[in-house]
Amino acid sequence: MKVYIRTDASALIGSGHVMRCLTLARALHQQGASISFICRLHLGNLIEVIQQQGFKVLPLPELKDTSEMKGYAEWLGCTEEQDASDTISLLNQHEIPADLLVVDHYGLGRTFTQKLKPFFRHRMVIDDLANRSHDCETLLDQNLLPNFLRRYQGLVNPGCKCLLGPEYALLREEFYQTQRELSPERLLVFFGGSDPWHLTLKTVKALQDLHHNSQISPSADIVIGQNNPDKPALVGAISKLPNAKLHIQTQRMAELMSKAKLMLGGGGTTHWERCILGLPGLIVTVAENQRPTTEYLAEQGACIWLGDADQITTSQLALALSRTLNNPLLLGQISHNASQVVPRSGGVHAVVQHLKTQLEKYLA
Repeated sequence: MKVYIRTDASALIGSGHVMRCLTLARALHQQGASISFICRLHLGNLIEVIQQQGFKVLPLPELKDTSEMKGYAEWLGCTEEQDASDTISLLNQHEIPADLLVVDHYGLGRTFTQKLKPFFRHRMVIDDLANRSHDCETLLDQNLLPNFLRRYQGLVNPGCKCLLGPEYALLREEFYQTQRELSPERLLVFFGGSDPWHLTLKTVKALQDLHHNSQISPSADIVIGQNNPDKPALVGAISKLPNAKLHIQTQRMAELMSKAKLMLGGGGTTHWERCILGLPGLIVTVAENQRPTTEYLAEQGACIWLGDADQITTSQLALALSRTLNNPLLLGQISHNASQVVPRSGGVHAVVQHLKTQLEKYLA
């Protein structure tokens, strides 16, 4: 099986799209697939990280001037037509037609996948937004919302198979195999790969304030991506914080979650990683697309939503930590509710099995 994955990371986009595509890529590779990523050379890209995982990357050229781009088009850096043309130019240098194209990018929709159709037997789009039309054979949206089974009505072509909800969450195998410790005592902090709102640094300052005021001084694992803008300051600040450890671009999230009594962080894919382990969360939404799912999970008692990133202060973080860490009953209730969200059956293996079944039709 020959697979191409079109996705990006950058200082603006963050790392989540690449990370969930890496999870899918590993699962497909275990089934014998040959994987190539197609990524634009944005500032803050994760091409080196992808290559370190053993996958080939075909780079799209860097775009110098994106000042006139708005919204998710700015994430892409060009028009869909240009991105399709650049992608096709790369594909013409390699083995085509191929079996599977996976597209995980908020800046790409129907225009892109229609132009790529002649090069692939099957196209799968990974989306969270349900804000644009798609032309593909499979659409995956792992989010949980009140209307999640109806979100793409009228947005996909006839015959498209929609894989919807946390049952299809693209989580690494270790999240299904790991169990939380019986009496976890650590705090886990993770606001995504780029953290443009400096929330990690605010959290460290909040922990310093709590320690100095002799309220609480929890042991803490603080995780950042390699593109975090505050990395030098964080290294120095965390070295002075008792029982705190900094992790940069770690692959040990399941292990760290298993040791945590509470997580303070952003939404996105981390919701499903946290929920499958029953880890209570204080959540700050760091992007507009995180709000609907986070709000709904908070209504279900599966997390506490603190608000949007641009409104959060150090003192608010300190107060939320103090109130929650000292309330074992509340932590237990959130843990129970969170553990009901993501079934332990399904996941990336169900997605891979679906794709194999679809591709086998072409070989029959």
